Parts: sequence; structure tokens; C-alpha cells
Amino acid sequence: MNKPIRTTVVFALVSGLLALPLTQLLGRYGGYPAAFKWVLWMYLSIYALLLARWSRTRLLSILFPLALLLGAVFWPGAWIGFLALALGVLCWVRSGICFSGTPIRALSAELITLVGGITLVGTLGSGSMAAWPLGLCLFILVQALYFYIIPADIGGKIKTASLDPFEHARHEAEKVLAQLPFP
Repeated sequence: MNKPIRTTVVFALVSGLLALPLTQLLGRYGGYPAAFKWVLWMYLSIYALLLARWSRTRLLSILFPLALLLGAVFWPGAWIGFLALALGVLCWVRSGICFSGTPIRALSAELITLVGGITLVGTLGSGSMAAWPLGLCLFILVQALYFYIIPADIGGKIKTASLDPFEHARHEAEKVLAQLPFP
């Protein structure tokens, strides 16, 4: 299991555990609907920072989508619009900014993970306050499938680019010599 998948799974579990307490804490100051939006924005911001770090993207490039979603947090009502914009920002940051190498494969990965996550949340979701942290956790777990469909090359490009060609040849020769059966 590579680092983005493992970190996404851990992030999903932590998000699910902290969602209800954070919403209740923030709900004291701004009401439940605003607290729900704040928690979703906070989780998406943390995940966007992780995506930028994994892809070695500048943090300034993810600032505009997150600021756009932050503006939607303050928009009263508009639940469906906020959720649609949050999903759009997730796709924009993940496939448009951070991992933009293969557009057709990225589109299929986004469709699979988003439709799968929304279907799972819609199937298991109920109107209760205690059900949405489980739905949020499961949605983030489904998002880990993205890195199975589009494998993230963490550090591969930088490691080979920074090696001198002679050093690279020496390392390859040492690998070959290490496999020979000398006494």
C-alpha cells in the first residue's frame, strides 16, 4: 500500500471520528448548517494540502479553489450548491492541479470515486446527526480508490532526475554484481 492510499485511509478514519465533535463545537457559535459547511471545508482543505504535497505542487495553486469554496461556506442555505461545489473543488484540485498527467484516465477515476462515494453515502445516509460522520468517513475511504486507478509516483521523478548519469550507471552495475553468485 503506497503512501497516498494509506494516508487517505487514516485521514478517513480520523475525519469520521472527529466530525461529530467538531460540528457540535462549531455549531454552538454559528448554528448547525454553518458548522457542517465549516467542517467539510476544513477537511477538504487538509486533503488538498496532502494532495499538493504528494504531487509536489505549489500551495498557491490550490489557494483559489479553496478560497472559492470558503466563500460558499458563508452563503446562507444552498446545501446542494455547496456540496456540488465541494465535489467540483475536490476534482479540480486532485485531477486538474495536482495529478494532471492523464486526462482520460483521471476523468474515469474521478467518475468512479465520486459516483461510488455519493452512492455509498446516499445508500447509508439518513437524516440523523450521527449518520453523517459515518457517511463522510466512507466517502473519503472510497476516494482512496483514486490512487489505485492513477498511481501516484511519489519521489520517482525527482530521484532519477537528480542523479548524475554516471552515478545511475554505477548503481545499476552494483545491482547486477550483487546478484552474481560469488563466494
